[in-house]
This record gives sequence, structure tokens and C-alpha cells, in this order.
Amino acid sequence: MNRSDLVSDISLRTGFTKKDISKIVEAYENSVIDAIRNGDSVLLQGFMRIERKIKKEYIGHSFGAKDRKIVPEHEYVKIRPGSTLADCIK
Repeated sequence: MNRSDLVSDISLRTGFTKKDISKIVEAYENSVIDAIRNGDSVLLQGFMRIERKIKKEYIGHSFGAKDRKIVPEHEYVKIRPGSTLADCIK
């Protein structure tokens, strides 16, 4: 499902226009991005948790070239499914 499909589906379920739903989805995305930039995590209870993490420096290697390089410490976004989301595939 892409963004357009999501907007159409929510529009059908709620009765709001696609234009209104598109604004809501964009506002949601911007809110999540702002929270992650500020170091906060976003928790949708039972659905998912989105948080900013720091990966420590480590020695990486390429199996084909048998090269070893130091990968510096860096930040990444971690998304963990909640119980409701995880249960839908059981």
C-alpha cells in the first residue's frame, strides 16, 4: 500500500475527503519527523514505537574482499511493531 492507497482507504472508512486526509497524513509525517529530530520517541500504544538510536563504532568487514573497516558511531531510526501489529500476522 502506498501513500495514495492509504489516503483513499482512510477516506472511504471515515467519509472525509481525500484532500483532508492527505493534509492529516502530511501533518502526521511532519510531527513524527520533528519528534525524532528532537530526540523524542513516538509511541502509538499497541501499534508501533519509532525511536532514534545510536549505533556504536564497530569493525565492519566485506566477505568478498576480506576488507576490514572501522564504521564510526552513527544514529538511525528504529521502528518496533506493537502487539496489535505483530498479532495481525499470526
